Amino acid sequence: MTEKIKLTFLGTGSAIPTARRNHPAMLLQFKDENILVDCGEGTQRQFRKAKLNPCKITKILITHWHGDHTLGLPGLLQTLALNSYNKTLKIYGPKGTKRFMQLYLGLFIHREKINIQVHEVTTEKPVDQKEFSIQAKEMKHGTPTLAYAFIIKEKNRLDKNKLKKMKIPNSPLLSKLAKGKTITINNKKIDPKKLIYAEPQRKITFIMDTVFTPSAIAIAKDSDILICESTYNNQGKDFAKQYLHLTSTQAATIAKKSNSKKLFLTHLSQRNEANPKIILSEAKQIFKETEIAEDLLQVEI
Repeated sequence: MTEKIKLTFLGTGSAIPTARRNHPAMLLQFKDENILVDCGEGTQRQFRKAKLNPCKITKILITHWHGDHTLGLPGLLQTLALNSYNKTLKIYGPKGTKRFMQLYLGLFIHREKINIQVHEVTTEKPVDQKEFSIQAKEMKHGTPTLAYAFIIKEKNRLDKNKLKKMKIPNSPLLSKLAKGKTITINNKKIDPKKLIYAEPQRKITFIMDTVFTPSAIAIAKDSDILICESTYNNQGKDFAKQYLHLTSTQAATIAKKSNSKKLFLTHLSQRNEANPKIILSEAKQIFKETEIAEDLLQVEI
C-alpha cells in the first residue's frame, strides 16, 4: 500500500498578512514525519484551525530569515516547550540560521524544556533517510535563501494481484521475496523478478522568495507538486524585479521548464487580494495545471 503525503497550506500570504491569507507556512506529513516549511506570524493558530497538533512536528525548514517567514517561530517553540514536547526538534535553514536561532530562543521562557538541533544547510542533500530525502538549493533574494524538495525514494513492492494469481500465501517468506530473494513454496522456486515492481519516487518542491533563476528550475525538476511564490501579477513585474520576487508568469515558466505535474501559487501580495484570478489566468496561459493555494487547503498525493 502506497503511503500518502499530506500537505496543508497554513499561510499563503506575503509580507503583510490579510484576513484571508496568513503569513507563509506549510506542513508536510508523511508517516511519522511532520515537516513545517517556514513559520510566519500566526502559524500556531493556523494549526488549531486545521485541527493539527504542533507537538507532532519533527523538522522545520526555514527558507530564509525575513520576518514574514519566521516571526511565528518563538511562539511556536514556547508552545512546544509548555506542552512537554518530547522529541528532538531539528531546524534547518540557510547561512545565518544559528545566529538567528540564538536570538529567537532568547524571546521566550522555558526554552530549556525543549531539545533543538540547529543545522545550517551547506550541502544539496541535508537530510537523507531510508525512505526519503530532502534536497536544498540556493535561491536569489538578497539574503541567504533556500528552496527545498521533499523526495520519497523509489521503492520495490510486491504485486498483490500476481501473488493471488500464483496462489502464494501470506507468510514471513514474502519479506524475503520483497528483498529480491528467491523463495521455495511447495517445492517450487518463486522468482522475485516476476512479482516485484518499482514504485516511482514522489517529489514536492517548495520555492519561496526568489528572482527567476535556473536554480529554481533545477530543484523543481520532475516535481509531482511544485509550490512556488507568485507575489505579483505581470503588471507588478517592476516591483518583482525591485524586491527580488516572482511574477505569476515566471512561476508558471519554472513549472513548465522543470516538467512539474502540478503548480500551486502562494505568497500572494495583498495587492492581488481583490482579484487573484488575474494571477491564475496569467499562469495558466503557460502552465495549465495551476491552482492558487488558499489558507488551510489540504492536498494528498
